[in-house]
Amino acid sequence: MIKVLHLFTTMDNGGVESFLYNYYINMNHTEIAFDFIVPGDKIGFLENDVKKMNSNVYHVSLFKKHPFQQIKQLSKIVREGNYDIIHCHGYKSFIGIFLGKMHKVPNRIIHSHMAFVKETIFEKTIRKIITYIIKIYATDFFACGLDAARWLYGNKFYNSGKVKIINNAIDLDKFKFNEKYRKKFREEINCTDEILIGNVARLSKQKNQLYSLKIIKKLLEEKVNAKLVLVGSGEDEKLLKKEAKKLGVDSNTLFLGIRSDVNKLLSGLDVFILPSLYEGLPVVLAEVQASGLNCLVSNTVTDEIKVTNNIKYLPLEEDCNNWVNYIKKLLKKEKYDRLANYKKMKNGKYDIKSQSEKLYNLYYKKCRRDKNE
Repeated sequence: MIKVLHLFTTMDNGGVESFLYNYYINMNHTEIAFDFIVPGDKIGFLENDVKKMNSNVYHVSLFKKHPFQQIKQLSKIVREGNYDIIHCHGYKSFIGIFLGKMHKVPNRIIHSHMAFVKETIFEKTIRKIITYIIKIYATDFFACGLDAARWLYGNKFYNSGKVKIINNAIDLDKFKFNEKYRKKFREEINCTDEILIGNVARLSKQKNQLYSLKIIKKLLEEKVNAKLVLVGSGEDEKLLKKEAKKLGVDSNTLFLGIRSDVNKLLSGLDVFILPSLYEGLPVVLAEVQASGLNCLVSNTVTDEIKVTNNIKYLPLEEDCNNWVNYIKKLLKKEKYDRLANYKKMKNGKYDIKSQSEKLYNLYYKKCRRDKNE
């Protein structure tokens, strides 16, 4: 059996968590086992599910509070785990690469999930230094897309052919538009004729839900009968609820928290918005396209994720007029076939059925290579 250790993750509602869960659930758990390292004590909503799939989830101390204790705990897990592969997500998990080298884990993967991150000069300098050192100790380099690869590793390194693109694939069948799901969800939230504008993301500065509140306020001012549906949790939840009340849109803004039925919720929405300040390659946009939803996203989001004609890229202007006007245009369009995108995406780069097999084969070849050396 191939043993893979992933760090760091929250086992909650983030993009990395969705990526890992989507791939792992489609693999043979008698042939491969994923273990996960979670900083802090919080139990994520995916944790029990992965434990049922032959996985261990290790909670370690937070680095900011107890750096030496975290390193000691990590070292023990890596040393005693007998892992074939250590897979580190984001350059900030670089400690896993070092410990993997120290404890002779043969395959040490660094995986970039971000692009277009706004950084201070100091932050950028630190990232460059860490990445330079990582390139010495890592054996393999992954990225969710071209922009994420270039952002972390640099153009020269990417052009050398050393970076493998691992697509943020999903279960297309699960996200296919379903009229019954749509009806049930809208009944659940007592929505009849309202237009539902949705966002599924961590409630954080990066995801920029404050902008979504401005959009719903503007729509209401222009007499559009709409509600904003925010799915997710995060550090900005209290701030967003306070701002919704301040803007007078709290009765038209639904905070649904973390949901395990996002696939069903997407069928119930009319338009999806993602005004993120920066992104890597957001898994949710593959889900949205599979569901046939029209989607507006900020132009900071990579166009690599666009595989259908349902995504429109817009700048984050202060008054958000472009976003509001485009939503109104979408609402005036004739009814369209929401199953068309699902059919188009089958067997493509975001179809988990084929992509999970590719990742397993990649892991398998690395382990065979080690045994033959």
